[in-house]
Amino acid sequence: MPATKLAELIALQRRYHGARRLRRSLGDGYLYAGNPFFSRIRDAALGAGFRYTLEDPGAYFGFPLTALPTVLETRRIPYRASFDAVLALEQSRPGFFSLRDLDKNRPAPNYLLHESAHAVAFAELFGRPRDVRAALSDRSRLVHVMLGEAYAMTAEYLAACAVQGPFHAWLFSISSYRHRTQKKKAAGELIEQIGLPAMTWALIAAFLYNNFLVDRLRTTQVERLLGLGPRTAALARNPALVRHLGSCLSGLMVMSPEFRLDTSRLFLTSLGYPRDIRRVLALDPLDAVERDPALRAGIARLSAILSGERIRAART
Repeated sequence: MPATKLAELIALQRRYHGARRLRRSLGDGYLYAGNPFFSRIRDAALGAGFRYTLEDPGAYFGFPLTALPTVLETRRIPYRASFDAVLALEQSRPGFFSLRDLDKNRPAPNYLLHESAHAVAFAELFGRPRDVRAALSDRSRLVHVMLGEAYAMTAEYLAACAVQGPFHAWLFSISSYRHRTQKKKAAGELIEQIGLPAMTWALIAAFLYNNFLVDRLRTTQVERLLGLGPRTAALARNPALVRHLGSCLSGLMVMSPEFRLDTSRLFLTSLGYPRDIRRVLALDPLDAVERDPALRAGIARLSAILSGERIRAART
């Protein structure tokens, strides 16, 4: 834990404030300026018409999992005024507190990266339906729904891998569900080998499989996801790469099966799905991707947002 004084943190918060950043969310400006995946998702969410609010649509703070349809419908992403709380603590005893004092007792987190990624995925895959809940409840679009979670997981994983230094790590820890970066070295090597756009698609597909209760990717599944990805088909013909990629993706997919199952059951049953969630999710999600060119195009756009391809295209 860095020995940074709270007064320094407060000064840093003010220094990094600017356009598209939230002054009252602790660390928001710093992460926007220093973490490219955080800023790409923020820019895309704002570009899709979403805004950020200190109000609480859908009782989000009481139960975030059940509030997602309301967040998507209102196009308002809630957050807590965590900077205000730190400012009040510093004012209670000026110059006394440092980040070390907040090691075990931290400000309430703002999961803005995760929720913003959900918003971006919904905008790209569903557009602006008149009835958001009906769109999410359409069983023919189950893969679209689960892609939203896979995209949020991908954004958090890549953003976590981009963290540099203990101060950045502390601010990210109160801004993301993900605190571990399994297979970070292997993922970095693969990005160097196949490029960030290809790896981004591979991560989205891996987490999509994971949301369909797949714990470890088979070789055939890795070959298939490469065959369906934007500009990745040739990679599927490299057996050594397929094995290395499969090992990396399977390693970073590790999570509690019970938590994943219970979370999926609660969320999907709230949308009208039956309780037998294993049966609901007993399909290969890439079947829908293969059948639907519009879905593949949406995934390609989402991948491009995270990998920065749109930014580079705009500058050339």
